Amino acid sequence: MARVGWAAGPRGLLQGPRNVSLRWIVTSGILLGTAIALASAWMIADSRDRLLRNTERELGNTALLLARQFDRTFEALNVDQSETAASLEQTYPLVNALSTHTLLALKTGELGEFDLFDTAGTLINSSRGWPVPGVAIGDDPNFQRWTSDYERDESQAEFVRDPILGGWTLALVKRLRGPTSKTAGVLTRAIPNAWYEGLASSIVLGEDAAIAVFTNGGTLVTRWPRFSAAVGQNYLNSDLKTLFLGPGKIRRVVSPFDGSERISAARTLGKQPIVVVVSRTVDGVLAAWWRELWVIVSVALATALAVGVVLFQLGRNIIRQQTDLRQRYSIAVDNMAQGLSLFDASGRLLLHNQRYLDIYRLPAEAVRPGLRGADIVELLKQAGHDPHLIEEYRSFVVKNAGRRSSFEVELADGRTILITREPIQGGGWVMTHEEITERKRADSRIHHLAHFDDLTGLPNRSSFRAHLGDALDAIEPGDQLALLYIDIDEFKIVNDTLGHPVGDQLLRCIAERLQRCLTPGDYVARLGGDEFAVVMADATNVRDLVATLQDALRESFDCAGHMISPDASIGIALAPEHGREVDELIAKADLALYAAKSEGRRTYRFFMPEMDTKAKARHELATELKRAVAERAFQLHFQPLVDLNSGAVAGCEALLRWPHPVRGFVSPAEFIPLAEDIGLIEELGEWVLEQACGVAVGWPAAMTVAVNVSPIQFRRATFPLKVAAALARSGLAAHRLELEITEALLLQDTESTLTILNQLRALGVKIALDDFGTGYSSLSYLHRFPIDKIKIDKSFVDTLTDQAGSAPIVRAIVQIAAAGNKTTLAEGVETAAQRDLLRQLGCQQMQGYLFSPALPAEALARLIAGGDVETNSASRRATSTV
Repeated sequence: MARVGWAAGPRGLLQGPRNVSLRWIVTSGILLGTAIALASAWMIADSRDRLLRNTERELGNTALLLARQFDRTFEALNVDQSETAASLEQTYPLVNALSTHTLLALKTGELGEFDLFDTAGTLINSSRGWPVPGVAIGDDPNFQRWTSDYERDESQAEFVRDPILGGWTLALVKRLRGPTSKTAGVLTRAIPNAWYEGLASSIVLGEDAAIAVFTNGGTLVTRWPRFSAAVGQNYLNSDLKTLFLGPGKIRRVVSPFDGSERISAARTLGKQPIVVVVSRTVDGVLAAWWRELWVIVSVALATALAVGVVLFQLGRNIIRQQTDLRQRYSIAVDNMAQGLSLFDASGRLLLHNQRYLDIYRLPAEAVRPGLRGADIVELLKQAGHDPHLIEEYRSFVVKNAGRRSSFEVELADGRTILITREPIQGGGWVMTHEEITERKRADSRIHHLAHFDDLTGLPNRSSFRAHLGDALDAIEPGDQLALLYIDIDEFKIVNDTLGHPVGDQLLRCIAERLQRCLTPGDYVARLGGDEFAVVMADATNVRDLVATLQDALRESFDCAGHMISPDASIGIALAPEHGREVDELIAKADLALYAAKSEGRRTYRFFMPEMDTKAKARHELATELKRAVAERAFQLHFQPLVDLNSGAVAGCEALLRWPHPVRGFVSPAEFIPLAEDIGLIEELGEWVLEQACGVAVGWPAAMTVAVNVSPIQFRRATFPLKVAAALARSGLAAHRLELEITEALLLQDTESTLTILNQLRALGVKIALDDFGTGYSSLSYLHRFPIDKIKIDKSFVDTLTDQAGSAPIVRAIVQIAAAGNKTTLAEGVETAAQRDLLRQLGCQQMQGYLFSPALPAEALARLIAGGDVETNSASRRATSTV
């Protein structure tokens, strides 16, 4: 039917000439042949120039890429060398020590070796191996220049001979200064040529490509493909001279290495006196052009032949096209993705396609050219379409036929159709009918994602703030609104132990349960992570709602086969009592939540004015803590660790004390978490480590010192280096230092944690696992991680002697430790009965008030001098904070 309608349309578009003059065809053939010849010649010349330009641009980009890579590498090496030099300067005087070699080896990586020389030029340490070879470079003019007071740019590399291997190499040289700022030695780092060659060989430019590295004075550092005989020679006076005159040059030069003409791109490094040169031979570049030349000539000849054939067939095809064109138009119209209907100026249907019939499910035999809009409306009625659609269609087609417009209509079966009308020249109009159901659904989905949480389906933070603002604006005199901030307790542990998919399922279950607890006037949203918020329009029964929420959350959830019983901390703020502004009410609900979490979690708190006061007090304490850290206003106390077999002090645990001038001794439980929150724990932990090692070095050689390490401090990749530096400065043997970590640390960042533990063990430091059994203990990490000691938590020791006490648990821990050759230590021992039972269970060490509280260094020295700790323990049970 569409073909009939189209044939009734404007016929003039389909008419063509009946005869074509032979002379016109011949003339057209000559003109086309000439055009093909001229175009081919232009393409041949242009392709050659374009190939050369592209090669120059490619070489320039490659040189720039290599220069930037070298710049970044040298910048990283300079930072690395400065940190290493700073660590070495703190261990002045420089000594030929294995710990220093270990420090250098840890910092080496894959880019060059460190060599450490004293002021006489003697090699005293190196990362290459241990012991170091006997090398002296004191007579070398370069070494004399390095050790002089002349201030040079130590960040720039120098091209010198390797003092150990003898070959030419680029090296970074750092002059070390002693306490008086005089030269204490020289730290060099030789960068092997193999690194440049390896990076160059990874870049694919062609078999004729070459990459060379020069100093900006023209001396060859290295070249790939290798040209070892030329390394160290100067080419400033060769044909390469122009490449060294600016930061980025592209020239054609005759190579002094193979005598070929090369396109060369040079790039000077931004901060190093080094020039990178990337080149290709001109013949190698043009080899592809010669192949392209034959292709162009062949294509031109084939095209000329094709033109002749086409012109020959043109006469016959013109007449045939009249018939074919009608058929093609019909096929194109019928295969449109949109439905199409064309009307003339009088409103009669001229054309429609099959898609139009499919959209409205109209019979093909009923829709004929010549129908008016009213006739089509009748057909829609017969097809059973919604009366609303029919009325919209009549209004759109019949009443407003002359204007450009569009509208959407939803069919009874749920489909949405976009109808667009466009007037055409000479009268009439064309209408397109497009099904946009999926687009509408996608738009709805995007709108949903913008305002709702994708995981739980609850409103998100943006929608929550808007709703809260509207609810606050709607408060009438005498009304009271409640805002509840809900935080799921220990949700992070669920993620860490059971995995994020289980954590996500738990959040969805919690969201569903929260919604079931609310009345129609209440509103719940997920703010992110494990935080939810509830807006209760009528706060009269807020306590009942809180009780309902807590009871609902405490019921077990089945998440992927895991029965989880979460709990929540809730902070509550009321409006208008606590504020009428969105941000003000949110801040006070957050303070109330913080108070609930601080008081042991699993509870709820209403906002109280004193919470704001506590927040300000915490801020004040944080300010004082920053000052105390800067002034080192802390003390270290030491609690003895007693060997149960001998009764002697086997070591001590270093415990930090803060004697505040006004507050007195501030509890570590108060200021240590604060230090972690405000970013001071690393600086504070380094000070404790330095002080503990410095005190312990004066104890008997058999005694160890244990230092607690914050997870934040431990996760730094530089932590093993800082431990090595503290040991080197204090002179304490590495095996006398124990670092205490918690179980929570082993649950996170497993690979990086294992790497740092292995680096510490390589230094000889021992690792103790603190408070074992109170977290999420796992036998797998006892096997996987290098742990030397397990500390049994005080909570087990307290119930040890009870009839239904923890003795079986302690026995199991001791046996597990013994099987892995690990030492066990019991914390918080306060009675002789506890001591005796622990000794029977096989525990090796103890600490607690039974033996001694934590003591200042002077009091500890007197205790050690007193002999057997158990004999004098009764006189030392004075009250003290452990």
